[in-house]
Amino acid sequence: MIMRSAILCLAAALLLQACGDNTEQTADGGIQTTATRGPVEVTVKAIPEQLEVGKPLTLTIEAVAADGVTVAMPMVTANANGSIGTFFVLSDEARPDIPLPEGQSGRSWTQTLVLDTFEAGDTMIPAIDVSFKDARADLPIDGTISLEALPISVASLIGSDGMEATLREIRGPVEMIDPWPMWLWAIIVAAAIIILVISTILIRGRGLQELESLTPEEQARRDLAALEASELLANRQLQPFYVRLTDILRHYIEGRFGLQAPRTTTPEFLVEIGHSNVLSNPQKQTLDQFLRSADMVKFARHEPSPETGQEALSQARTFVEETAQREQDHQQERAAA
Repeated sequence: MIMRSAILCLAAALLLQACGDNTEQTADGGIQTTATRGPVEVTVKAIPEQLEVGKPLTLTIEAVAADGVTVAMPMVTANANGSIGTFFVLSDEARPDIPLPEGQSGRSWTQTLVLDTFEAGDTMIPAIDVSFKDARADLPIDGTISLEALPISVASLIGSDGMEATLREIRGPVEMIDPWPMWLWAIIVAAAIIILVISTILIRGRGLQELESLTPEEQARRDLAALEASELLANRQLQPFYVRLTDILRHYIEGRFGLQAPRTTTPEFLVEIGHSNVLSNPQKQTLDQFLRSADMVKFARHEPSPETGQEALSQARTFVEETAQREQDHQQERAAA
């Protein structure tokens, strides 16, 4: 009885004894920390250690335990709003209780999360506590391994000048005053009715010729030309400009590839486009950078220069031309119809 108690006390002492955390950079540009407690070793790895705003970060937690020891899953859980610290969880995959390769005793538990954030600066992957149960003795022992937080550097897409810029205060409501008298409105309405009647007569006189609908790329080219002629950039109306620009590109993608681009958020759409093969990897990267930069203007109130806006317009045109369906494909579709 005394010997059995001594064995249990020794097992508990070994379980409660923890080695110091070991935080180090990895060869693949990540950072990791490892902690050991009794029969369990846990490694937390984040790749990359330095990333841009909106870019994904892969967080991997791997626990290796002796046979007879069970690790509680999930090892890390997102908050109620789907976040871990300043990072939002895009995907979460777990692989519990997997035997180690032949020749090694023990089992492994792995959890892989894909995260992203729109907050620039130095941040942290919060400290993680991993719970386990050692059932090798007659009296099971519960334990916890605590791992240090991992420092992560998030670079802004705006740059240092944009980070130091002062955001303008939100303006209050503006009362709209109609300067036009009623008689002028009456003339405009009458003129519109006359134009409509004349147009109807002309169309019927031509035999009600059927108007051919525009292809997605033709509509996108027309809309981009109208946006450039609107002089929103010249008047520094940047937010309306970027809203219309991204809306044109999203509707083109929906019409061209059948993706539900206009009705999803940017992270949801980028995940969807990442799983498809309709675009090449360089095109996906260009679209990713374009939409995230536009979101900085639409939602973070960033104010780039008109030259930057003109470059964004050119990028949209290039994307449309590179992915446009060729005329011979349209002819084949019309012949099949």
